[in-house]
Amino acid sequence: MKMELRIAVSDLHTNTDGTMNVSGYVNKTDQLSNVLGVTKRFVEKIAKGAFSRAIQSGKKDIEFLAEHKGDLILASTRNGSLRLTEDNKGLYMEATIASTSWGKDYYELINSGILRNMSFGFRTIKDSWRLLESNLYERTIEELELFEVSVVKDPAYSQSTIAARGIHLVKDIEVPKEVKVYNQLKEKREMEKTVIRYGIEERTIEQLEVERFESFVMGKQNGQERDMNENRNSEVRYNTTGTAGGAVIPESVHNQVIKKVEEYSPIFEMARKFPSVAGTLTIAREDSLDDAGFVGEGINLKQLAMDFETVKLEQKRAGAYIRASNQLLNDTAISTSDYIADLLSRKLIKAIEKSILVGSGGNEFNGIVNDTFVPTVKVKKIEIDELMDLHNSLPYDYADGNATFIMARKTYNQIAKLKDALGHSYVQNGVVNGRPTKTLFGKVIYITDVLPESTPVIFANFYHAYAIMIKQAARLQRTVDTENALAGTTTFVLDSYMDGAVYNPQAIAKLVIA
Repeated sequence: MKMELRIAVSDLHTNTDGTMNVSGYVNKTDQLSNVLGVTKRFVEKIAKGAFSRAIQSGKKDIEFLAEHKGDLILASTRNGSLRLTEDNKGLYMEATIASTSWGKDYYELINSGILRNMSFGFRTIKDSWRLLESNLYERTIEELELFEVSVVKDPAYSQSTIAARGIHLVKDIEVPKEVKVYNQLKEKREMEKTVIRYGIEERTIEQLEVERFESFVMGKQNGQERDMNENRNSEVRYNTTGTAGGAVIPESVHNQVIKKVEEYSPIFEMARKFPSVAGTLTIAREDSLDDAGFVGEGINLKQLAMDFETVKLEQKRAGAYIRASNQLLNDTAISTSDYIADLLSRKLIKAIEKSILVGSGGNEFNGIVNDTFVPTVKVKKIEIDELMDLHNSLPYDYADGNATFIMARKTYNQIAKLKDALGHSYVQNGVVNGRPTKTLFGKVIYITDVLPESTPVIFANFYHAYAIMIKQAARLQRTVDTENALAGTTTFVLDSYMDGAVYNPQAIAKLVIA
């Protein structure tokens, strides 16, 4: 069986408490790689959820190796010394390196910063391809089998020495034949048809899709719009989304609306998304688990009393609408597609985020503030010690990962003024994903206007704490009924069917003013 290798520059962390623990990201999901391949050039990304499914379905132990050498095992999932999880960023590794002679040597190399690159070996089970430009493809790996992860010094050296040890590597990924045939036809069509001339003006397919959305917003389908549809033929029809009234919205603009929803709410983006199922989705929630222990010879082991509660996710409609005057839509100085997508996305996500935080069940989500299972830190006044208590109330595995603070705006303004004995603010400036942000104890702070004064701060690892089931993705509809016609307006509705609740209270805590 052949194996593929991927290298990534990682920021491996080591502990300072004397234990040989290392942690870091092996791969960031949904992020394109550098250009790979020799004869067929492509960029690649691992789809979200692929690592989780590989870990759950894997029948063999996964090992943490030094330089991909099978005899230099540093940790393994067999004894729990290697812990692999996929969060909203990617594949995260925590390992307790065995105290062998080579284990101590490699820990020192990692600790000193000499070894910083991570690599993982896998076999592709399912992937998909699309053409980006001439002789450059995008490959998405949707299902894989994970064999091992390794710490390496030099990617080029790793590739060459691995081959010398007799491990069969896939050196040149072959683009599926049907993809190449389709893309060759697509390239030919694009060369012939995608640049359409109206006088001296040129429009690409993407521009035409945006114009089609403008036509959808304006309710027009005549003259130039019909000519545009005829000229672009089947290319755009391959990428359209239908709505209830027969109107067609270009897929690129439809996806733009969905993307804006996540951009406007990091809380929604960080929450764990569960796949839709028929009926109600029931998730087991572990509320208590007795400790194991040592027993003497001939004495029965202590039975673990497990108490499982359940979280049920159904479908609830979340939506937003705007009524725009036809006079506004006719104003050519305004980009109507951007305006409609931006405004509806902000209104919808505001409702969803509010429901995540303070929803009361029923027709809303089961919000965090009203969940009695969520641990509470009660204080009379917010000081730095109380905030540290809130931070430390989460188990290390959750607090040290992607945990974040959610603060009410008024409370954040108070906390931002707290300073140490030297006059330094506890709230620091930082950069996350290329964006300036504020941090407390090294954790990102998100500010909201939703939290009440009685519960002004939440600290959570949202991916491990809050579940959202999306029954139906957001869809956009345009309505012109008698009322709108008489008023000279058009109504646009963006709605979705989903539900959310806390499924792991151990990964979340809230600060309550007593």
